Amino acid sequence: MSTPSRTIITASFLTGFALASFLRLLDKRKTNAKNRTNAGAYDEGNDVTMFYGSTEQDHDNQEYIAKEKQYLSADLYGQIVRNTVVVCVDCLIVKFNVHTNRHECLLVERADEPAKNLWWLPGGRLYKGETFFDGALRKVKEETGLDTTSTNSDGTTSTNVIRPIQVLGFYNTFFPTSSWDTDTDKGTQTVQPIILVKIETAHTEILLDRTSERYRWIGLDPEEAKSNGEDRYVIDALLKYQAWDLSYGSTSGI
Repeated sequence: MSTPSRTIITASFLTGFALASFLRLLDKRKTNAKNRTNAGAYDEGNDVTMFYGSTEQDHDNQEYIAKEKQYLSADLYGQIVRNTVVVCVDCLIVKFNVHTNRHECLLVERADEPAKNLWWLPGGRLYKGETFFDGALRKVKEETGLDTTSTNSDGTTSTNVIRPIQVLGFYNTFFPTSSWDTDTDKGTQTVQPIILVKIETAHTEILLDRTSERYRWIGLDPEEAKSNGEDRYVIDALLKYQAWDLSYGSTSGI
């Protein structure tokens, strides 16, 4: 092969290599930009709780807040809903589905206002004295029947059936109606984190409480959720998860 021919081949190779490298860099920048747009998760295991004084020890001993301070009367809670901001906690509950070979999350159809009839994430009011992870575990148990422990068919007990992983982000939501509306006061405002909760066991039974009509599992791909017409709150939660964990939906994910 002549020297000019070798030179042309070498130049073509280098040009192709440079172009491929540029396209990879461009794709990486686009991915990073998308992730920066949707990222907001805290480190795994960090539920952004800060204790002052002796409250951490009191909380660990379950002596921080009396139970009567957590369960509010209907009249008092109605006034709170209508006149102030309610702090809640919502949960992106994720499991690996052995039948579909992918990770999926749980949606419930809300039975009450606000957001009645919407397919949403399980969740609800945070009790005084609870951390975000405390509230997430309680709401998951109340609304789905899933607990940190379960009894197996052979009578043994499994632990860590569900595990809160991390705070994916925070939302400030406004609703035009609530279950506590009056003729003059309508709607409510809630502020809540979305907590990523992992189901550790392969087989789970969902037992809904009265706050939900039905449930279903969907994939973790936000584009798939968008094409299927899922609510924007659900899509945004999936975008937050995707930005934090690029292995979303795969067998190597959480």
